[in-house]
Amino acid sequence: MSRTPHTWRAIGSVALCLSLAHDAHAALYNITDLGSLGGTKGSGGYSFAAGIAVGYSFVAGTDSVHAMINDHGTVLDLGTLGGTQSLAWSVNSSGDVVGWAYPPGVDRQRAFLWRAGSMIDLGTLGGERSDAHAINDAGLVVGFAFNGDGHERPYWWKNGVMHDMGTLGGTGGDALGVNAAGDIVGWASLPGDDESHAFLAKPGGPLYDLGTLGGPASYGWAINDLVHVCGWSMIQDNVPDSRGFIWADGIMKSLGTLGGIYSSAYGMNNLDEVVGNSTRPDWVQVAFLWRDDEMIDLNSLLPPGTGWLLTDAYFIDDHEVIVGVGKRPDGKTRAYMLTPAVTTSVPGTGATLRFAGATPNPVRGDARFAFELPAAGRAELVLHDLSGRIVRELATGWFGAGPQSVAWDGRDIAGIRLAPGTYFARLTTPQGALTRRFVVFR
Repeated sequence: MSRTPHTWRAIGSVALCLSLAHDAHAALYNITDLGSLGGTKGSGGYSFAAGIAVGYSFVAGTDSVHAMINDHGTVLDLGTLGGTQSLAWSVNSSGDVVGWAYPPGVDRQRAFLWRAGSMIDLGTLGGERSDAHAINDAGLVVGFAFNGDGHERPYWWKNGVMHDMGTLGGTGGDALGVNAAGDIVGWASLPGDDESHAFLAKPGGPLYDLGTLGGPASYGWAINDLVHVCGWSMIQDNVPDSRGFIWADGIMKSLGTLGGIYSSAYGMNNLDEVVGNSTRPDWVQVAFLWRDDEMIDLNSLLPPGTGWLLTDAYFIDDHEVIVGVGKRPDGKTRAYMLTPAVTTSVPGTGATLRFAGATPNPVRGDARFAFELPAAGRAELVLHDLSGRIVRELATGWFGAGPQSVAWDGRDIAGIRLAPGTYFARLTTPQGALTRRFVVFR
């Protein structure tokens, strides 16, 4: 195969998929009430890992909420940092839990890490308040904390040290999600603090602005291991309409709504399945599942006669377990967990060619391109610039069926680091060709 830098190949008209293709299927879910701590105002669920669901519950006989976990069916109160209230946002596979709690005698929240039965105050950046929104399996915690000037700042915390992540030029921000590799998403204000945009960053690195869907504000809520992001964005200035989005390969895409004016995306898995909430045409807010470019009312996937109204979905894992908040038939607000009861392939479909694109994306140094072949065969992976010129031929040859991964050192044919900008990776196989956009960022 020619290696000349003057080789040109037309990409042609390419439809860029923003999610991994996967086997078409329809699922019916079983619903589990995750319980409560006895309070009449109910409970809510936000995350799940290793058989542990986390969230909050009102405490019996009070108007206070406490961080609650459901550990393989056993409901536990995590307590507080000595004050009256707490809430759990996230749990990792080791059972470490993060959230916020009140210290003694004050009603200002402080970020906590609950590990091995003990709740630890993570501190602040010099101000009075902080919160911990997410934790990965490496123990990297992200959230917000106020600094000494009274500004809310995104942070990452590990091994006892809290680090200010900075902003996009303004004074404030918040880190809301982190993946296994330590990629962090959230929101940060721009110069003048008139706009706040979703960002993507690494610990110790600069914030990359993900933009918006047209309005002045967007938030990045969750990030998967493909470095794809979901969240919420305004679509115009001074209008109430807003949309959940998925950001992948450098492009932010609206998820639409269930017929109403609003949607927001809060969780996603490595299949690019997204969950959140949306209003319907009757203005009722319901939980949704988005996959294969379709938003589905999660209530339509419950067995008939359950009587639940699922209003919010905050988490989905790779086994399609979903955690959120809904109303039981008796009207009580409760944390719930959905687990797939039946999964059936759609007739006529089989294994699917998948191409995840670059990981991480944006690319700041080395990267990998993951793909999956439905059958063994010849495959070619080529990188192009926006004009269609080949900048690097990464792989060509025979590959086995199943998951594959090709490493890239960030350099072109001549061994020079690619300049910052937008590029395309094209995978060509006997089953078809897929193209993914990626961004190089220095």
